[in-house]
Order: sequence, then structure tokens, then C-alpha cells
Amino acid sequence: MIDHIDNYNTILSTEALDTLAAERESHLQPLVFVEPDRYAAYTGMRSLVIVGDSGSGKTALRLALTRQVAPENTPPTYLVVNWQPEPFEDVHGSPAVRVFVRQALHACATTLLTILVKHPDLFRRAPPTVQMTFHWFIQAHISADRQHLWASMAEQAVNDEGKALGQHLIFEPATAILYPDTTEQRIIAHLTATLQRIGIRGVWVTIDGFDPWLRGSTALMSELMIAILSTLELLDLNGFAIKMFAPRALESDITRSWGIVKGRIELDTLTWTPEQLTTITERHIAAKIGKPSLHLSDLCVADRDIRDWLQRYGGSTPRGWLRLIRPLVDAFAAAGASHSLPHSVWNSLKRTHPPRLSIDLKADRVFIGEAEIVGLQPRSYRLLRYLYENRSRRVPRSELYYRAYLGLAEEPRTRDDHGWEDPANWTNVLDNAILRLRRIIEPDPRHPIYIITNRGWGVKLEHAI
Repeated sequence: MIDHIDNYNTILSTEALDTLAAERESHLQPLVFVEPDRYAAYTGMRSLVIVGDSGSGKTALRLALTRQVAPENTPPTYLVVNWQPEPFEDVHGSPAVRVFVRQALHACATTLLTILVKHPDLFRRAPPTVQMTFHWFIQAHISADRQHLWASMAEQAVNDEGKALGQHLIFEPATAILYPDTTEQRIIAHLTATLQRIGIRGVWVTIDGFDPWLRGSTALMSELMIAILSTLELLDLNGFAIKMFAPRALESDITRSWGIVKGRIELDTLTWTPEQLTTITERHIAAKIGKPSLHLSDLCVADRDIRDWLQRYGGSTPRGWLRLIRPLVDAFAAAGASHSLPHSVWNSLKRTHPPRLSIDLKADRVFIGEAEIVGLQPRSYRLLRYLYENRSRRVPRSELYYRAYLGLAEEPRTRDDHGWEDPANWTNVLDNAILRLRRIIEPDPRHPIYIITNRGWGVKLEHAI
């Protein structure tokens, strides 16, 4: 592992964990990736859908599978084609699937071209009928702008033979192999059979990158995914597999597709144990700061407390754990990364950099960090929600009691106002309600960091987003 790390320009800095997206740090993935429990089941020709929360490692898993079957410097086991979804306006159902298949065929052609340019021996040693088929398939499905395509392909070639082959495949006329009106399913079947003659077992179409589309309406994307996963003609082709890495928000729609219902596609959920999350976190930190290996105890002597903190507030995703531990990594890097930080530093960081509290006001769900807080009684939740909605200011105690605890529309100001109570009668009631709330959401209710009471000023919610 040391040799691999030395190949990267890893710089020890307080920005070590600024980037947590696998697609933007793919050079580190071989160092930090941990195989999920069912990893071996994902590596064959079975079509599958893996669902997971944002930050759960879906893209990292896709990249690892691609590295295994399509290494950078050797001929691939499978032709791996990555398709980034884009909703099609005014195209639905079967027509949308045809658009997808055409895009997949275009991606297959450019991927195949890239492989042949990198490994021209695959083409040179192939039988003439295989060479003719590849030549035709590439020309039939590449983009019309061949000069632009060649500019990018020339960079992929490792020698003059590869460049010469690329120019031949792109620019020289090809003999037609199949009729122009041949169905996409038959084209794919012919392609996979031809690939197998040069040792490439089949085609994987990997589908990833859904999360940006979920910020708006998911209806178009859900409809397209259901249509694709219901096209049994595609799923029954030998040597062709769809491997989809989908957000959990689409899971209920995906389960309604015929591919899932009929058992043509395997559905699985990407989950991690605390032990696996610990390993991912340690490997990620080590790789980002240029160390061959690292354990939480190397960061700070309070490693058991840190582990409990991560399990309590980091949620169930690698990204959640890495975000939560970043302040400690920053402090470790700033101190020179030469020795474990003392317990006092960790205690200070917990108070100065606590996980943020947030509330999904539509679903009435409370989160601290990446973890959902459960067990709030209705009045406790009303108190917290009111403080959250007014988190930019201190809420007077009387307002908190009448508006949040009692749920009145207006706060009575005088004895003559409806609902007014003597403060002596409700002061202890409110104090006890706040204490019960603190026992649920505060790491240490005796030293609160979220619900802060200022004598004479009121109550304010801190560290909320």
C-alpha cells in the first residue's frame, strides 16, 4: 500500500476530507474500498439493482466492480459501459426505452473503440469476421462528429499501432453486417456473441448518477427506470446485464418493474456494519493524509468515545462518518500528524464542532448529523420544532410555553387574556419539558450544546441547519 500512496501527490492539510465523492477521487478508491458482504454476487452476468442512501458508497461500489472486470491496463473481462441517466422530455414508456438502448449502443461503441485503441492486439488477432463486425458496429453507433471523437481516442492510444487502428475504425468505410432495420435486441445479441470470440464475456451497462435528479421531480426518472427494468427482451439476452445503482427514494418504484417481479433482476440494499464503516473511515483518512495505514487510536487516545460518537451520529453511510470525523482529522493534521491527540482535544471538538441538528418539517423527522432521533413525545417535538423554526433568535420562555408547549395560536400577555397562567404555575412545567427534550437529543444533558437557556433572555436552539 505504501507504494501506491507514493504514486499520488497526497498532501497533508486541513482540507484532507473536503472531497467525499467517489467519482471525484477515483485514484484513491483502490486504497479505501471495502467489499460489502455480497460483493461476489455482483460480479457475474446477472442483472441487478443496488439501492442505497446518498453517500452510502454506490458509486464507489460501481468503480470497484469496473476495476475488477475492466482493469486500466489489461484487456477487460466484460465490456463495461456506464450510462448517466437523463430524463427524456415528452418520451415515455417503450419509446423511452428505445432511446435508452440507442444511447447504450452508442456508449458500447465508444467503449469498444477505446479498448481496441488501447489493446490493438485484440483486434489484430481476431478472425476477419470479428474485425468486420467491430468495424461496422463502431461506425454504425458512434457520433456524427468523428473528428472530435478521434481527438479523444488519440489520447487513449498507447502506441502508433493503436492510433492507426483508431483512424481505420473511425474513418474508413465499413461493410454492413446487419440490415438497417435490425432490432436493437438482435444487434446487442450479435455484439455480445462477437465479443465472446475475443475473450470478452459480455456487456455490463452500469447505470448511476441519479442523485442530482432527485432534487426536483422524480416522476420522469421513475417512469424511465420502471420501463427499462420491465423490458424483458433486454434482460433475457445472453451476455448482457444491467447493473443499476439507485437511490433509496426510487426503491418503491423499482420494485414494481416487471424485471423485479419476474425475477429477471436481483434487488439488493447496500448496507454497512459499524466495523465496516470504521475500516472505511480509517482507510480513507490514511489515504487522504498520505499514511500507509491508520487507526482511530492513532488520531486520538479517545478512540472508544470517538467510535461511539460515530455510531451515534454518523448514520449508516461512509459519507456520514467521514463528515462527522473531519474536525478531528483537521486537528490531527494541524498538529503535524505525529502523535495521538489527547482526550481534552476531543472533548473540546465535540462542543465546538457538534453534528448539526435538522428537522424535515414535512415528514416531522429529526436528525442530528446523519442519525434520525426517535422517541420524541408530541409535546417534546412541538418544543423542538418551534425552536427550530425560530432558530435565528432567542425565544422568550413565556412564548415557548404558550405557543409551543400548549400550542396556542397567540401568547396571552395579561391576566385578562384568554389562557393566561401565573408564571409560578408553569415555570417548573416548562423546565421539566426542556429537561426531557435534552435527555433525548443532547450528548450530555448536564452540559447542553443544542438547547441553550439564557437566564432572563429565553431559550435558543444552536448548531441547527
